[in-house]
Order: sequence, then C-alpha cells, then structure tokens
Amino acid sequence: MKMSTGSKLTPEERRDLDKFAKFLALKSAVIIVESRLGAKVYTKCNPASNKDVWFNLAVNDLPEVSTEAKKLMSIHGEITTSRQPLCVEIYLRTADDDVMTLETWCIGVGPAQSDSRMNYSIYGRMGILLKTLVSVTRVTPAYRMSRRQGPDSYTINYKIYMGDPQLHSLGDGYNKVQVGQLSTPIGTVHLSVCYRTDLTIQPQKIGKDHSIMYKSDHFRPDFSPKNSRTPKSKLHSPRPWPVPVVRGVPGASVQPRTCPSFTRNVKQRRHSFRSRSDQWRN
Repeated sequence: MKMSTGSKLTPEERRDLDKFAKFLALKSAVIIVESRLGAKVYTKCNPASNKDVWFNLAVNDLPEVSTEAKKLMSIHGEITTSRQPLCVEIYLRTADDDVMTLETWCIGVGPAQSDSRMNYSIYGRMGILLKTLVSVTRVTPAYRMSRRQGPDSYTINYKIYMGDPQLHSLGDGYNKVQVGQLSTPIGTVHLSVCYRTDLTIQPQKIGKDHSIMYKSDHFRPDFSPKNSRTPKSKLHSPRPWPVPVVRGVPGASVQPRTCPSFTRNVKQRRHSFRSRSDQWRN
C-alpha cells in the first residue's frame, strides 16, 4: 500500500482504510461476545502468521457473530461511510424470563482531525486497540456474571445493531468507559462501553394480569357489588325463600336442597291431574 505525503487520500488508501475499519469492527464484535461465553479462552500463538490473521491477534472466529455484523453493515453501510456505530448489547435473561441489559459496546467513526495523515502506524494501532479491548472486557461486572451463568439461574445473551446506542435500558447511574480512540484521515475511530451499576432486576409484567381473582361477596354477602346495585327499597323487602343462617359462623349460610312451596305446588298439580284422569277412565 502506497502512502501519500499530503492529507488527500488516494482511492487505494481510501479502500484500505475502509477495509481496516470494517475488520476492526468485526473483530471487536467477536471479542466482546467471546468474552461473555462463560469459559476461559485459550489461543495458541502462531509465529508464522499469514495475511489472513488480521492485526496479528489470534481470535477464535464466531461465524454467527461475524455473519450478523456483516449483514448489518451491508444494509446500513460500513461504519466509515454511514457514520453509524456498530453496537453490541449484552443482556441477562433469568429462568423466569426476566431480562436486564448489562452493557452496551459501541465502535464508530467520528469527525476527522485536521492533522490526521495516512501512515504505516494506523494498522498497528488498530491491533493495539483490539488488545486493549480484550483486557477491558474482562474487568466489567458482566464478565464475572458470565462466568457464573447457568440454565437454572440465568444466561448471558447478545444483540448486535447499528445506530445510536440504546442506553436507557441500562438504568440510572450507568458508567461509561472510553476503551480507546484512533485518529485516521477518514475520521476518528472510537471504542467505548456503557455498563450497568444497579444489578437489581425489576420484574416487568408482560401480557395479561394473572393475579388471583376472588369474589368480593364471598365472605360478606350483604356487601357484594351485586347487592349494592339493587335499589334500597328492594334491599329491605322480604325474600320469597328465606335462607337459614348458621349461628357462630359469620357469613356462612345453608342452601336448602328443595323448595318446599315449589315441591308442594308440583304435587298438587300431579294430584289434580291424576284425579281427572281417573274420572275419564271411569
């Protein structure tokens, strides 16, 4: 790659810087997600590294993360052209399906400084920025929580998106840490993290209310809503079928199995019907 002496970039230099920034964002997303898998990461040093090893840093590739990040940049544009940061949100999900956002990582490109020039050290400084990211991902509270995750307690998940970081989900009093920044002719590359300080989960009711429902007149029949809607003149009117009240048990009542007068009327009608039928037979 040829370097221009002035501040104006050649088309080749522009393509190289866009490519460097793209792989810097991809490697950053992989490093962040890999640090939240809940296990220690061991990588072997390769003294005979080739050009496929970006920034001379041995990072285990996560195809799912890389594919998702590439898809976002193909839709919204790369971070150098769209000026939208690539955000990686780490959140916790409990066994009761409660969700709490733990941290949000952002890598983007801001306005360029006037004294920024293209030189050979940009690629090397990007590698140093990634090494710093590896260290910072191990000191935030989410790393310790990821080492303790389990299916019976909680799991750590991630979400990748492009655009302004959604920091409202971190709650009040969250901390912001600037991991590092790098000045380039196409803009200032910045990498930061905002993490939650209050780790208390506030349960949120989703959907219908499943609380226990009970009748308001279950224990006090006289104060039921059904009776309260009846006019006062009907409240004091005698009931056609008095219900005996069990003494000593407040609010308890005994419902008769049969209605005496109704049974009596039915018997009388049956008796009259039988007497008439007997007359017809005679």
